[in-house]
Amino acid sequence: MFEDIKWILDNIFGINGDKFVIRKNVSKENIETCNGIAVDDDTTNTCALCVALNDTVFKNNNKPEYYHRNCKCQNTKYELTTVKLDFPISKITKYLFQDKSKKELMKNMGYDISDADFIYKIIADNAKDKFLKGDYLLGVLNCNGQKVNIILELYGKKDKKNKLYRFKTGWTAYPNGCLHNNTPFGGWVKEQK
Repeated sequence: MFEDIKWILDNIFGINGDKFVIRKNVSKENIETCNGIAVDDDTTNTCALCVALNDTVFKNNNKPEYYHRNCKCQNTKYELTTVKLDFPISKITKYLFQDKSKKELMKNMGYDISDADFIYKIIADNAKDKFLKGDYLLGVLNCNGQKVNIILELYGKKDKKNKLYRFKTGWTAYPNGCLHNNTPFGGWVKEQK
């Protein structure tokens, strides 16, 4: 009982503001060591979702609030100055410019395969910048990790150069401030009226 109260006080009231925090628990496992599919760590009696969140870094005011009875996780202050990305260029060259529907999407925005490096850099720089600012949306948490959506604004090219496109890029939080790219295009963002 006392441990539950201490956890609540430490994790809800202990760290204030928008500083970065790292979630730690007693397990040596995390979403990366489990190759993207977290499982229960029977050695330390740590559940799969706590393993998925182990060593992940978020802004304190925009972090997953996963908690269960006898949870061993704690959030502690963390200095994050650089976001690392697990984002191979093939996500652009072999997905956005090869998949039939995505290729058509890129064509409709005025882009073709010769723009792959440019699109990659825009998505990568946007993800790093916005995550450092805390400008991200938390998605679902499951055994595949904590999903993070980051909104990208991109002007078209050629005859679409004056048109602004807004879409989500989809990521999973990996340890120590790393983001693993799930999809460079996770859907359009509806305009707010």
